[in-house]
Amino acid sequence: MRLGRIGGALAVLILAAAPASPAAAQGTYPPGITAGTLALATSGPAVVAAGGAESCTITSVGDAYCWGPSGRPVVRLRNAVQLAAGPARTCAIDARGDAYCWGAESAPRRVPGLTGRTLVDIAAGDRHTCALDDEGSAWCWGDGSRGQLGVPGTGRSATPVRVGGLTGPVVDLAAGGDTTCAATAGGVAYCWGAGVPGGERKRPTALRTDGKVRQVAVGSRGQCALATDGEATCWDPKASSTGPLAGISVGAGHVCGLRRDGRAWCRGDGVAAPVDVGAPLVALDAGIGRTCAVDTVGYVYCWGLSGVPMRVEGLPRAPASATGVRVRALDGGLRLSWTPPADLGSGQFEYVWATTAGHESGCALSVLTATGCELRNLHNGRAYDVAVVVKTSDGVTVSDYVTGAPAAIAPEPAELTSAVPRVLPPDAGGGLPVTGLSPAALIAIGTMLLGGGLVALLVRKP
Repeated sequence: MRLGRIGGALAVLILAAAPASPAAAQGTYPPGITAGTLALATSGPAVVAAGGAESCTITSVGDAYCWGPSGRPVVRLRNAVQLAAGPARTCAIDARGDAYCWGAESAPRRVPGLTGRTLVDIAAGDRHTCALDDEGSAWCWGDGSRGQLGVPGTGRSATPVRVGGLTGPVVDLAAGGDTTCAATAGGVAYCWGAGVPGGERKRPTALRTDGKVRQVAVGSRGQCALATDGEATCWDPKASSTGPLAGISVGAGHVCGLRRDGRAWCRGDGVAAPVDVGAPLVALDAGIGRTCAVDTVGYVYCWGLSGVPMRVEGLPRAPASATGVRVRALDGGLRLSWTPPADLGSGQFEYVWATTAGHESGCALSVLTATGCELRNLHNGRAYDVAVVVKTSDGVTVSDYVTGAPAAIAPEPAELTSAVPRVLPPDAGGGLPVTGLSPAALIAIGTMLLGGGLVALLVRKP
């Protein structure tokens, strides 16, 4: 199995240290918003995991919901940023970078032995689990009788052991069955354990691939590696790409690819067809006998060998983002305008909040049809990244950030220009647009988080 925020370089804010307070050093938040809320809402595409006992997803406010074959979704962990589901257990990483694991009938328990480490990715095999920290080190724990921990002589370890023999920092990690694979910053794919092509390996072994690898995927009986050009190399089940892929996932006996246009296809175990849910997909995960995915609207779908997607009911859905954000210079301020969201998701509208990245100035409006407001008490000549936040009872979304600078003499309307959202190039983002903040915005957010007693670490996943 392999989950993840499939796509290219995703900017993820991992919050650590003290809890966020309602008010930051440079400004205050409206009710229901904290530094952690905004970090989770802007952390990238959705996360979904298809396991054997249960499948899970993470909402825009960091709630990890899980459901079994016949049960309704329930919250299993708060402030989650990453998920992995195996045959009998599920694991997650929270906003502090700590790992938690649980079974279908047990409560989440923190994984010991990683004090001082900030985790950014996690993967679950049949009887072992591995995690990736923010320094690019891979850690594995559980059953190692077939080499799946990557440390020779380790039969079983309840605490994580560091995987050696990898050239360079790890940027992606996957596990399935009794096999683990990793992709390094240098574009090399390594695998270890029982299912490695060529036989069982007790330590990481480099695989021959076509192109520089940026993502790996592992299932119960096979592995795939995805190159930076979107082409996939797979070993049992063998699969060929149907065009450049943004991501790939391997299940128990099938493989699914996510194209850069948001379409998906699955092959193996009797499945050989494209999957259509009526909207582009942003994330998917192939599990045991099923695959789950999230579309751009926020709906979660799962399907079995029939290949017919069924929507998962009972999950909260965040509102759509405000669009068309424009900024106009004022003396000591900025005038923002936007188009209200067309879809409020599953919740009730609460307010829309226009704010600078550092929250030096903001305005909260309780009218859904509001299309603009003014931000005051700003410094002329200084560039500010600004965005529009939409809050409902079921979620939070943040618009694209745009940049503007107050001016002592505002230009005439005919001379105004609107800031353009910055989008990572397709080759860096796997074809799925991921907006980024300017250096000024990152400094502002860092200052704000530090002022609130937090540490922000920006992690770039290729």
